[in-house]
Amino acid sequence: MGFKSTGAIGQSRDSAASKAVNLGMRIAKVLILAAAIATAASAGQQLQATVTVTELPPETIPAGTCTESDRGYLGIVENDKTERTKLTDQEIGQYVRKKLTEGYSVELYPQASGKMFTIQTCHSAKR
Repeated sequence: MGFKSTGAIGQSRDSAASKAVNLGMRIAKVLILAAAIATAASAGQQLQATVTVTELPPETIPAGTCTESDRGYLGIVENDKTERTKLTDQEIGQYVRKKLTEGYSVELYPQASGKMFTIQTCHSAKR
C-alpha cells in the first residue's frame, strides 16, 4: 500500500517539473517577443529622417518676356465677355506652351469643380 503512495508522489514531482518547464518556456517566449518588438520600434525610429525637396528645372529655363509671377484660375474670355473656366485638353496645352515660351514655369492644380488653378513662376532674366 505504501508503494502506491510513493508512485503518486513521483507523478506529482514529474507534473511539477513539467509545469516549471512550461512556465519557463512561456517566460522565454514573452522575453523574445518583447525583444523583437523593442528592436522593431528602435529600427522604426532610426528610419525617421528629415527629408527636404528642392525643385530644380532639369535644364536652364530660357530668358523670356515675363516680368512677374502670377497665379489664378485658368480661363478663356469669350466674345460675349464671359469667362469659361472648363477648358479642353488642347486649350490647356496651348496655354502651357505659350507660358513656357514667355519664361514661366507652370504648375497646374485641377479642382473638384472642374476649374484649373495655375501658378506661373517667372524665370526671365529681366526680372
